[in-house]
Amino acid sequence: MSLLSPHCRWPARALIALLLLAAGCAPGVATRKVEFAAPAPPDPALRPFLEGVSRLGVMCVTTIKPFRELDTEKVIARLSSGLSRSLANIPGTTVISQDEITWQLKEVVLDSAEVVTAATRAAMVEVMKLDALVLVELSHVEARTTPMTPTPYGLAASPGLDLAVGLKVSLLNLHTNKAWQQAGQHRDWKPVQVQLFGEDQGERQLLLALSRPLELFLAKIAPPPRRQERWFEVSGN
Repeated sequence: MSLLSPHCRWPARALIALLLLAAGCAPGVATRKVEFAAPAPPDPALRPFLEGVSRLGVMCVTTIKPFRELDTEKVIARLSSGLSRSLANIPGTTVISQDEITWQLKEVVLDSAEVVTAATRAAMVEVMKLDALVLVELSHVEARTTPMTPTPYGLAASPGLDLAVGLKVSLLNLHTNKAWQQAGQHRDWKPVQVQLFGEDQGERQLLLALSRPLELFLAKIAPPPRRQERWFEVSGN
């Protein structure tokens, strides 16, 4: 009975696999393993919100005004810039920065209360041609100086800066109005350091506290490339 007979019990895929195996084991066939970095797909939980998305906007907003020596507006601007660069790793997606959205939508209020309204979403679709929006909202910042600082050996009698922040990250599909969100409170505690070269410890510490939850989000929506291996025939036959 022929292997190609309709009565053959071998499935077509198994037959092809056997033929390829036999070809690879044949004498005179040389192969070489090639390693390369392939784009990694987003987390399955986020894929429904990224369907049909080719233009992705980024917005970082806060209701907190600058206080003491903590310039929250500068921190938000730096956060938006870094987030836009990281999201550019998504294959086939154009990332639209917050500066461009603000400039194009001059007549639209883009604060934390208005950025998610139906009118604002419609303007983003009609004017900016956006398909989805990554929205980061800083809703709470509490900074206090403590007389003691934790160390690996216990508490040390040196002042520390205890920083608590409330952050919500949303992925909004502007066509389907589906939204994915993660929110939580995050803390960072560091010893008070001498300020050098005009740098502000509060701003650096705030960026660090915000970067940790955002790294988890970026690992889901724009994971780093994965190493893959393929075998290629190099015998020239």
